Amino acid sequence: RSHSGAHAVDTHDFLADPRTLNLDQRRALLARYQREQDLWLERLRAIAEGPKPEDDFPAFLLATAPFRQLAEQIGRARSARELSVAAADELDWFVRGYASYLRTQDGEDVFFRNPRLTG
Repeated sequence: RSHSGAHAVDTHDFLADPRTLNLDQRRALLARYQREQDLWLERLRAIAEGPKPEDDFPAFLLATAPFRQLAEQIGRARSARELSVAAADELDWFVRGYASYLRTQDGEDVFFRNPRLTG
């Protein structure tokens, strides 16, 4: 017996590609991950080198499977200088690439231009 993707929102499978969610699903996911959102957003504002993530930045994505490796690279860092160069670069890409995730689905081809996330 195999399960269809009919109830993808009830599983974590859909998180393999966060772009597959429409805006309503993304906002519902944010509500489910509100605790993680609050924790990660505060941390990202402390360690991001570029423009600081805005209030609607989806920091909670770091609590999901596709971004587990980046979350682990960030570890307990409290500032950008505590990150490896690779982790700082990836974090910068993540913050820029997902800045509008909860606002629009336009231009999302940019998400997979980061070669580190393929594989």
